[in-house]
Amino acid sequence: MLAFEQDAGQCKVSGQLSQAAVVQLWPKLETLLSGPCERLDLSGVAYSDSAGVALLLHLVAEQQAKGKSLALCNPPLQLQKLIDLYDLQDFFTEEAK
Repeated sequence: MLAFEQDAGQCKVSGQLSQAAVVQLWPKLETLLSGPCERLDLSGVAYSDSAGVALLLHLVAEQQAKGKSLALCNPPLQLQKLIDLYDLQDFFTEEAK
């Protein structure tokens, strides 16, 4: 199960960012980040495929279109491998824990 939990300008993502999860979530994208959110903490993501990465980048683009910024933070190792494979390091940040 994929979950987005918002709290004080941050949203913690947990679960699997798989193609199946993205298909289910896509109709709800407009309300996914309903409150103020400047950071997506990805440390709780257990698995992601390329569809999950595309969803994250779409959320960044959506926020930019609204004149806001969205930082993608703390990707786990498995997601980091996809980031490296697709040369997307500029979109993700790793923070000290």
